[in-house]
Amino acid sequence: MSGELPAPKCPQCGADLVLGASGKLDAWSCPAGHGLGFTISEAYERLEGDEVHRIWQASEHAGPGKYACPMCSRPMDNVCVGVGSDGSPQESLDVCRDDEFIWFDPGELDEFPQGAPAAAPSADELKEIDQIRATFDHNLDDARVAEDNRGVMNRFANHVVAFHPGLVKLLDHAVYHHELDDMDETAQPDAHAA
Repeated sequence: MSGELPAPKCPQCGADLVLGASGKLDAWSCPAGHGLGFTISEAYERLEGDEVHRIWQASEHAGPGKYACPMCSRPMDNVCVGVGSDGSPQESLDVCRDDEFIWFDPGELDEFPQGAPAAAPSADELKEIDQIRATFDHNLDDARVAEDNRGVMNRFANHVVAFHPGLVKLLDHAVYHHELDDMDETAQPDAHAA
């Protein structure tokens, strides 16, 4: 028994839908060209946020649609929503609220205007980006040098400890002389008591 879920089916012809990427959009499409569908989360990659909200809100009280859901085979809801900024023309879509899935017949998705591409950064924004990049690069270089130096010093210290234990004891005594003497004095009474 396989752990894989069956492929969703085209609500018109029953063929297995094919998952493919169209730009940023991961959509399930019918190989015979009967339409395509995608989840609400994917809808934000192609539709404006207010359009997705209108579709989802309209599906809450919508009547039954003409198709079964490609995912769960339950009847989808039929939603009529306006497209574009003025809300016309109206498009009739099928939505499965359980699977958060929207089905578009051929051409329906094309009726929804594509979002305007992001504007190119201004000269001031480019200057700020360059400053951030230069600061980041400088800090990254400093961190890399510090890490390299730390690595060299750690390797040197480990070598000294491993191969020159007498030197380490001499250095400890020179640096921590009073603290070591205090430790020796507090440890000696216990040694004589034993």
